[in-house]
Amino acid sequence: MKSAILLLVVALLGGCATRLPPQQGPVSFVRQAAAEAPLLQLAESLALTSNTDLSAFSLLTSGKDALAARLQLIDMAESGIDLQYYIFKGDTTGGLLALRLLAAADRGVQVRLLVDDIGNSMGDFKIASLDRHPNIEIRLFNPLTLRDPWLRYASKVGEFGRINHRMHNKLMVVDGMALITGGRNLGDEYFALSERDFQDIDVLAIGPVAASAAMTFDVYWNSHKSVAVAGLVRAPGSRALHRLRRQLDSLRVQQEQTPWQQAVASSSFRGKNALGKIEWLHGSGWWLADPPDKADPFSSKANHPALGLGLAELGRATREELLMMTAYFIPGRDGMQVLREFRHSGMQVGILTNSLATTDVLAVHSAYAGYRTALLEAGLHLWELQPIAAQQERASTFAGDSQASLHAKSFIFDRERVFIGSLNLDPRSIHLNTEAGVLIEQPELAGQMYQLFQRWTDAEHAWKLGLDERGELYWQAGEQILRGEPEAGWWRRLNSWLLGWLPIERQL
Repeated sequence: MKSAILLLVVALLGGCATRLPPQQGPVSFVRQAAAEAPLLQLAESLALTSNTDLSAFSLLTSGKDALAARLQLIDMAESGIDLQYYIFKGDTTGGLLALRLLAAADRGVQVRLLVDDIGNSMGDFKIASLDRHPNIEIRLFNPLTLRDPWLRYASKVGEFGRINHRMHNKLMVVDGMALITGGRNLGDEYFALSERDFQDIDVLAIGPVAASAAMTFDVYWNSHKSVAVAGLVRAPGSRALHRLRRQLDSLRVQQEQTPWQQAVASSSFRGKNALGKIEWLHGSGWWLADPPDKADPFSSKANHPALGLGLAELGRATREELLMMTAYFIPGRDGMQVLREFRHSGMQVGILTNSLATTDVLAVHSAYAGYRTALLEAGLHLWELQPIAAQQERASTFAGDSQASLHAKSFIFDRERVFIGSLNLDPRSIHLNTEAGVLIEQPELAGQMYQLFQRWTDAEHAWKLGLDERGELYWQAGEQILRGEPEAGWWRRLNSWLLGWLPIERQL
């Protein structure tokens, strides 16, 4: 009930906007790979020369591979590493990544880390300690002006109109040559090491599409919305970085012999020349991103759904089939109109999202639930993830029993093109947050995504929703037919029902 009251207060404060104080930060740009750099040699071995517009792609669908690929790129970096994330946690995976970034900085690599301030959970002291390294610079996107832990809450309320707009992007670019993007933030639950196991999709790419993403990163990095940590947080003592190194190295030693870390180390994406041996698929790629000013309520670009509109046009160009995986799904009136338009054209539309039992944001599910009947009546196919979701196939068994939750944000157009990125189909992603991702035209990769969609929507992973002869909802998995929200306790159902009464859909 307290969470419901808080959400109502937040909704009512939506009109209060404050300007971010002016900041003077040095302008910097991506550092390109030098001659003989490992990633440049890899690009040449993949026939990705300056004369081609093609890039090479490889899907990352398991947590261990997604982490292994990130570690591998960091180890291969020679010029620059640029990271842009909504969430960077100070947990096991966050610590291991920070340790690798420090090692890269030690050998002269420029590291630029741009984190959304609300999503940053490392804490000001840790990020300020990292920022002390001469080759590491950290900026916070759209930060709170009050940094004290107790005053942050007051800042969130008083500055709500501004800080309600967030940077939801997820991107890593190395040497301007290679990128990883998708739905994963940086934290244990995104890499199969927590009780909640996010089912997610990333893609590793090398070639011209990475250069395009690097240019967008520069735009965000040099935006007035990105504020240097050094100008926000009191500088820690001279030995703070040394103490942080000791903590991170202790973490590394603790994790070295764990089954999870051994699985990451044995991934086909990890080891000398590993990226030269994996399967690469060549195709056309386009980096798509909202501008940073979308998150500025005082900008003419504020709330403009550039990426959302672009994906809607891609949907209209689809002839036969559109399949979507979205963790949070609230179509709204405009979205329902677009989806009905797709169906009237004869297109088959399938959507996989979270069930009440698997969602990590009850308020989103309460809003989504009101659209299910209309979606089914319009002829869409709708699936909701099960909590177990064929657990025997998932790497999360390294963390013991865990519950699946969908976190992917991916679209498959006619099994020829795919979009993999950060955008959910909800009002927050479409209008309030900045989002980004990559559009890939490569039928074989699209086929791999289609097979993944088929597996994640089979009877062992998801319930298929339907309407009976009385127009009542039911959930089906194989021969089993259920009535009511499956595997969701009464308290969870009650909270979802109560949240459904609040006028907060535009904020979700």
